[in-house]
Amino acid sequence: MKAIFSKLYQGLIELIFPSLPQCPVCHREFIHGEINLCEKCITEIEFIKEDYCLKCGKLILSNQDFCYDCQHSNRHFDGSRAVGLYDNGLKEYIKLFKYSKYRMLAEPLGDLMSNYTNRFYDIDKFDIITYVPVHQNRLEERGFNQAALLAKRIGENLKIAVEDLLIRDEDTLKQSKLSRKERLKNLKSKFKIKDNINIDDKRILLVDDIYTTGATVNELSRILLDNGAISIKIITLAIGRDLDLKRKFKF
Repeated sequence: MKAIFSKLYQGLIELIFPSLPQCPVCHREFIHGEINLCEKCITEIEFIKEDYCLKCGKLILSNQDFCYDCQHSNRHFDGSRAVGLYDNGLKEYIKLFKYSKYRMLAEPLGDLMSNYTNRFYDIDKFDIITYVPVHQNRLEERGFNQAALLAKRIGENLKIAVEDLLIRDEDTLKQSKLSRKERLKNLKSKFKIKDNINIDDKRILLVDDIYTTGATVNELSRILLDNGAISIKIITLAIGRDLDLKRKFKF
């Protein structure tokens, strides 16, 4: 009986003085805002606000329009944008999300991506949202596809249908460990569109967590265009700096 009264008392206290939510990164209590991260963790993110490549969204020098890669590469997508630099806060949050299985981070990180999608693009011009696939082996190892979870959250926020369009037909080496030339070779013939998919005349938003050289999203954009899509734009959570910027400031 005493235990029952104790639970009732705790329930009453919680009703009158509800607990504050905990930040999914640092676990501090905070007042819930537009993004479900505490203020300290949000300020750790280096947001990209200006001086970005007009094609891929990579941070560049203020007197440039395009990064080194986009000046020397054929891009199949119409444009790509990112929330912030793959550094400091975002780098840590992505590692927690992907490798420590902090799946709850899909909500705040997806909300950030939704805000940036709305900022950079006319969302009324998207018919479908899709995402970069992972091979079945990696899916079983990790338990989820982080890009799929982010795409789902973006779709919910922006009221755009999310469709599973692509297959990673063969597992690839991790792109982060390869040179640019090796990345392109590593991706060749590794992806395909799913059977019985009709994307004729569709305008597609393609979602991924990190943009490095853009080799993966570029190859997927080519496949989608070859199968009838008319426009591909990219949104990622994090991106790097331009090669020229790294040389100038020796990052």
